[in-house]
Amino acid sequence: MSEIVDKDLINSHDKFFKSLFSRKEAVSEFVAKILPSPVADKLDTDTLVLDSNEYIDKKLKTHFSDVVYRCAYHTDKEEAVPIKISLLFEHKSYPESHPHLQLLRYLLNIWETQKKQKEAFTPVIPIIFYHGMPVWHKKPLDDYFSTSDEYLQQFMPRFDYLLVDTKQYEDAIFKELNTLELQMGMLIMKNIFQTETMLQKFAYIFSEIEALLATEKGRHYFESIATYLYYNTNLTTETLVEKMNTVSAQAKDTFVSTAMRLEKRGEERGIEKEKNIVALSMLREGIADSLIKKCTQITTEQLSRLKRQLTTDS
Repeated sequence: MSEIVDKDLINSHDKFFKSLFSRKEAVSEFVAKILPSPVADKLDTDTLVLDSNEYIDKKLKTHFSDVVYRCAYHTDKEEAVPIKISLLFEHKSYPESHPHLQLLRYLLNIWETQKKQKEAFTPVIPIIFYHGMPVWHKKPLDDYFSTSDEYLQQFMPRFDYLLVDTKQYEDAIFKELNTLELQMGMLIMKNIFQTETMLQKFAYIFSEIEALLATEKGRHYFESIATYLYYNTNLTTETLVEKMNTVSAQAKDTFVSTAMRLEKRGEERGIEKEKNIVALSMLREGIADSLIKKCTQITTEQLSRLKRQLTTDS
């Protein structure tokens, strides 16, 4: 029997990544201090503008989610040319064996969009953000092919990507970041899969929590942190509340209110899930729509969605 999946749980890594890198000030410092200097030195971060277009198609959704910016790049001839910076979050949390194949599709999606919108084609710098535990061994596209014949090289695609593997950075590098959202976000994402390490580093990660909570923007971001920790650690709510209380009473209170809201939402979705399961069963039995809605209290829109799901599953 088909089940309705808890999308908050599945997409929580993506949401946290996007909540962080949709902030221009965070991306600006990320570019300046985390990316290799040959790239960072040529990017004019004052010109960063968030791109609202969608470039991730259905096939790519199983691999990446993205945050894209337009930016000016200063060439060796001191010309400012427009480019795109694509921050691609690898959300399966284990290495891709052939990332260039997904990236090639992704780049084509960008250029196809520019073609449809009658825009000039722009270079794209793909940056894969990875925070999984297995080591990501980056290799060039040429290694995919068994031949190194010089003549054949002209018929093969040639492009690369930047890899930001959080495990390859010392905590101190992230701790030195001035943007508190970026500082805490990077440290949390680096350590999220290591429960004991997270506990040991809790005070270190949140040492500047009071400064973050001093602004409305910071308080809003901390709710994203609380949600991310709630869904993605093996720690109980009680343990997280206790740890938060050791760093800040305000942080504890915010975490408690966020956890209560998430638990209530989970209960409500549990009820909705049961309703959907019953409705799906009734649909399979050919029971009239009016009776299904009366028995389960679901809306016409919900019933239509379940019918589409049933068609897809079959």
